[in-house]
Amino acid sequence: MHVPIYEVVNVIGEKARGLGFWSPGSGLLRLLNSSSTQGQTKSTVTAGRILKPIIWPGDSTTVPKGWDFPVNAKILRIGVPVRHEFKFFVNVEANHNTNGSRVSGYSIDIFEAAVNKLPYALRYEYIPYDCANSYDQLISQVYYKKFDAAVGDVTIVANRSRYVDFTMPYTESGVSMLVLAKNDDETTMWIFLEPLTKDLWIATVVFIFFTGLVVWMIENPKNKKFQDQIIKKLHSKVVVVIWCLVVLLLVQSYTASLSSLLTAQRLQPSVTDPRQLLRNGDYIGYQNGSFVHAMLRRLQFDERKIKVLSTLEEYAKALKAGSKNGGVSAIFDENPYLNSFITQYGKEFQIVGPIDRTDGFGFVFPRGSPLVPDLSKAILNITEGCEGLQIQKKWFGDATPSPDYGSPDANSVRLSLRSFKGLFIVNGFALCVMLVINLPEFVRANCTELRNLSLQRAQSSGEFASDNEPQQLQNNDAAPTEPPQIERETN
Repeated sequence: MHVPIYEVVNVIGEKARGLGFWSPGSGLLRLLNSSSTQGQTKSTVTAGRILKPIIWPGDSTTVPKGWDFPVNAKILRIGVPVRHEFKFFVNVEANHNTNGSRVSGYSIDIFEAAVNKLPYALRYEYIPYDCANSYDQLISQVYYKKFDAAVGDVTIVANRSRYVDFTMPYTESGVSMLVLAKNDDETTMWIFLEPLTKDLWIATVVFIFFTGLVVWMIENPKNKKFQDQIIKKLHSKVVVVIWCLVVLLLVQSYTASLSSLLTAQRLQPSVTDPRQLLRNGDYIGYQNGSFVHAMLRRLQFDERKIKVLSTLEEYAKALKAGSKNGGVSAIFDENPYLNSFITQYGKEFQIVGPIDRTDGFGFVFPRGSPLVPDLSKAILNITEGCEGLQIQKKWFGDATPSPDYGSPDANSVRLSLRSFKGLFIVNGFALCVMLVINLPEFVRANCTELRNLSLQRAQSSGEFASDNEPQQLQNNDAAPTEPPQIERETN
């Protein structure tokens, strides 16, 4: 079939303005001259292939980027959640001068900084929306076109992304566990033994005696200088130098381990694993209206053991009371909330995790909104640069605490024999070599000494007998002459 030539028009209000033409053979043409040849249309370009300028809504000749919002377009209605706690992120206050509301917070500052980086103007207004029970209600308002967007501490989860689009996250991700930290300021009197395991202590003592025995055999205990604790022979010096190296490494490692052990005991969390809570049947808590409740059910926690908490004071009070006294043993919440809690309440509490992964906080827009990629690029520029750090410092201080991914355990800082196995093997090999080299000399020296000692004893016994026999004979011979002596003395 013959395909006609179409005219391209620009619709402005109720009028149509011609821009050019289109045909299958020539494509888009600004002007068209046609002549018929054998029943076909022959097209020639008389003024180039460029269409006339297009006039876009707002009487602008600039090509818009997706959903461009000219100055005279409607103002975006942006819903913001009304927070009763954790106002670091979104804080809605009544403005009596304008009979409206004043919105501030970390999330608001990030959004406004991202909007300022857009290459086009974006007009919007904040509309407070009370959704304390569930942020899903706020997302549904965007889905049903009641709001054009939602800005706040809204977590990006898979179920929500089925209905709306999220920008790139502007906070860290993950769900962690908040627990009460142990206060172990009073250490045991035997803590100096804990840096080394039992097998390492035994090996150290054995090698001390073994080294001393080898040095004693090499030096010969009859050496007067050795008795004065002076090592003379080269083999003894080699053994002592190797042992000093072993002792040096042991002492340095012992010092570091003891220091880490004391620190670990002071920072030890009361609970380190959700399975521990399940085994003990402890009570746990979560933030009111959070999706974390579904996660806890997925982890098979008993519904009767789950408590709903709303304020920071309730967090602290419940953890201090404990599960046995009407409180909880742990609170599950997202990392940004827990970090803000730690910032305010200090090191009396600890974060353990992450327990589950999420994509962090993001801004909500309807499905297919071209504002999402533009704002996502702007958010990346902010969070990766100095501006993001300045906003974070403004609301959370100089340093924001991070989750403790597995608090240090006392057993993890103890030194075992396996850690020094190679060192002891080298030392034992050197001792055995020196023992083999010096053992024959030691045996020979001791055999000679024993033989000399036996001869001395034999000689001593012989001399004693020869000295006593004449004495006895003299006494026997003197007996008959004794009376005459008496007589002579009498005379």
